Amino acid sequence: MNARPDVSDRATGVPHSLTDWLRRSSDPELIALFRRRPDLALPAPVDLATLASRASVRSSIARALDSLDAFTLRVAEVVAILGAGTSSTAVQAWFNEAHRPTVSVALARLRDWLLVWGEDDDLHPVGTVREVIGPYPAGLGRSAEDLFGAVNDIALIALLRRLGLPPTTQPTSGNAAAAEVLRRLDDLIAGSDESERTILDRLAAGPPIGALRNATGSGGTGPLSPARSLVERGLLIPIDRDTVELPREVALRLRTQPAGDVGPQPGEIVASERGTAVIDGGGATEVLEIVRLTEMLLNAIAQDPPVQLRAGGLGVRDLRRLSRTIDVSEQVTALLLEVAFEAGLLSSSTHVDPSYLPTTEFDTWQRRSTSQRWVQLATAWLAMTRLPSLIGERDERDKTIAALSADVERHSAPTLRLQLLRTLAEVPPGQAPSAPDDVLARLAWQAPRRASANRALAGSMLAEAATLGVTGYGAITGYSRALLDAAETGAEQAESNAADSLAAALPEAVDEFLLQPDLTAVVPGPPTPDLQRELGLAAELESTGGASVYRISPISLRRALDAGRSGTDLAQFFAARSRTPIPQALQYLINDVATQHGRLRTGAATSYLRCDDEGLLDRVMAEPALNSLDLQRIAPTVLISSSGISVVLERLRSAGFAPAAESSDGALVSLAADAPRVPARQHSRLARVRSAAIPDAQLSEVVTRLRASERLAAAMTQSTNRVTQQVPGVTSASILELLRSAIRGERTIALGYVDDTGTPSQRVLQPISLGGGMVRGHDPEDPRLRSYPLQRITTVSVLED
Repeated sequence: MNARPDVSDRATGVPHSLTDWLRRSSDPELIALFRRRPDLALPAPVDLATLASRASVRSSIARALDSLDAFTLRVAEVVAILGAGTSSTAVQAWFNEAHRPTVSVALARLRDWLLVWGEDDDLHPVGTVREVIGPYPAGLGRSAEDLFGAVNDIALIALLRRLGLPPTTQPTSGNAAAAEVLRRLDDLIAGSDESERTILDRLAAGPPIGALRNATGSGGTGPLSPARSLVERGLLIPIDRDTVELPREVALRLRTQPAGDVGPQPGEIVASERGTAVIDGGGATEVLEIVRLTEMLLNAIAQDPPVQLRAGGLGVRDLRRLSRTIDVSEQVTALLLEVAFEAGLLSSSTHVDPSYLPTTEFDTWQRRSTSQRWVQLATAWLAMTRLPSLIGERDERDKTIAALSADVERHSAPTLRLQLLRTLAEVPPGQAPSAPDDVLARLAWQAPRRASANRALAGSMLAEAATLGVTGYGAITGYSRALLDAAETGAEQAESNAADSLAAALPEAVDEFLLQPDLTAVVPGPPTPDLQRELGLAAELESTGGASVYRISPISLRRALDAGRSGTDLAQFFAARSRTPIPQALQYLINDVATQHGRLRTGAATSYLRCDDEGLLDRVMAEPALNSLDLQRIAPTVLISSSGISVVLERLRSAGFAPAAESSDGALVSLAADAPRVPARQHSRLARVRSAAIPDAQLSEVVTRLRASERLAAAMTQSTNRVTQQVPGVTSASILELLRSAIRGERTIALGYVDDTGTPSQRVLQPISLGGGMVRGHDPEDPRLRSYPLQRITTVSVLED
């Protein structure tokens, strides 16, 4: 909604209220207003007067002011200072001459947000704008007259004496003191030394209050401090025991321009040239790591599910345990947990004692390409209404905020993340901000009312973006720009474009490795999911980066054998995937571990343990760590236990043995059960970021109803045939007669109607029948038959044709 055209372009007459101003708005302007301030559209206002009242509510105005940049907010503050009836010329006079054309643009934006209404020569701040802005608009204090009038009698008498005025406490004494200070203002300022002038300049820039101990008392007999000297001369006014305030007139005299030092453009983000390929490469490295860590974390959770706290969330001990398992900080682990949960890869079970487990979606996610997996994670981070940076902090009850708990919910988080990425996207591709403070300063200019709260959160979000690979070297990557486009448009094709862009930036996945004589396997690039899964079974990951290093050990080989692989399978795997010959030491190790594996056999009896080597069974019987199995020897080569097979296998392996399970026919079997899973849950998509927006069709319907209510109100005003119900719930004869007359004459009527909840409204009806305590008919614009109980009708008006 731009600045209003001349009155001649609209309905004639000067608007005398906000309702009149809204009545002159076009339908597109009202729809645009509802898009900017959706709280005005839901629930739908019944008429323009209701809309005007809702637009003046403090909470609604506060939300609108929060969306203004620093310069537009300062223009709104100046309008609030000047008050109703001011002009655009008067507002422009508060700003530097070079900025005055931009002031007109800012006033148009304030009209668009319905924070100011009226033509350029008659501007009015809406409703409680002045109160919501706060006590110090534009960083200015109260007027000298108001301040002196509020000073206590003792301080006022002392000041009057110093000013050479009669020391009285008459109601006009404060006014006299204010007038005297303002008359001598230039001399008082000129008489200030450097320390005093520094204090004055700092308070003049805003806010205008400062701390001074015993401000209302005397300065004592010693030398006066600079602040005390300013109080003694009336340039600072004590407003309570320890606080002083600078009068508005003094600040305006000190400022080079009345509105203060606020420019129409934000500060520059200093950037250095990095190159698109370097930035995307830095981000892609983090992408590979974050996808790998997420998979490791969820597999670790599947192996040992952490219990959900009674109040919801993950306990501190479980968070530390998982951090040690994947070898990252607790803050990174918390971020991964929150993102995985939001992406639908993690959820809690529905048992009596619920625990956290991967979902069935995790299995699908593992089969996708690296770029597709990352897009799902990044989408969840961008859309989630949670702040992982709060985890570990103390809440208002002095309790630690737990991961996955409700305490990290913040509904403004997606908006702030989008704003942060938009700010980063303003830097040209290939360049990276030299300092994060420039980015945070730009955010503060874009939303100054939220600056203090947003600064710490935005700093944490920048760190999260770097961890997740959304940024590289502090700059937004090319594939993240595509992801931002997806968030802006809500188009799923844009998400696919982001995945394709990332796939182009990632190194090509490899399905082979280089076996070294020291029993390590070097993967020269990101491994394919199949290779990562199989190699992760048979070897331990030692280092990551451009190339990954895995170490093969007896323990890792035994783990692969326990998972159902045989010695032959392992030898074939290494031979097929290695570009170098299998070292002889590795072949010997595979044969030795495979030979030892399964010499001990366990089965159900509850369970038994058999071995052809009696000496090995002797060692088992002598092992103190196995006493809990209650082993009994029933034959030279057979032991039995009261524990189940899984427990026997676990205890034997913990004691350093290599048992294997067998079937009833003696064949080796794997007891590795399918990984535990919980049902998949709906995960976030980028469309959720825009889900708060009301559909255009719904906004058009709201505007249509407003216009209809206006036409109805005008028709009812012109109606000369109107009857009001005198006794609630009792239908009068005059109402019945008017209804019958309308039916006979096929006239359209307006009904005052109260619904089941007691909400009054106006209904338009063309009545066709009356009987059984109901009047029936249809809306002239809707052919459906409608019925209204007579006892709920409050008024009946016959509308003119």
